[in-house]
Amino acid sequence: MIGQKAGTRDGYGYSAAMKESGLNWDDATFADYIQNPRTKVPGTKMIYAGLKDEKRIADLLAFLKQFDASGNKGG
Repeated sequence: MIGQKAGTRDGYGYSAAMKESGLNWDDATFADYIQNPRTKVPGTKMIYAGLKDEKRIADLLAFLKQFDASGNKGG
């Protein structure tokens, strides 16, 4: 996900808001988004109150970075 344009992966029905957001996922953009998805991308269909704890956000980013662009866990 990191390094990819938001709303562009095949196989998922993204909201128009996400497809048109113009976001490119990097650490800062993801951290900002995950704190309050509906504020960052008004109209997103993601129902999530947000993650506020910076340590947990960093841990989530570290977890996501284990996977390559195909969703496979790197070795």
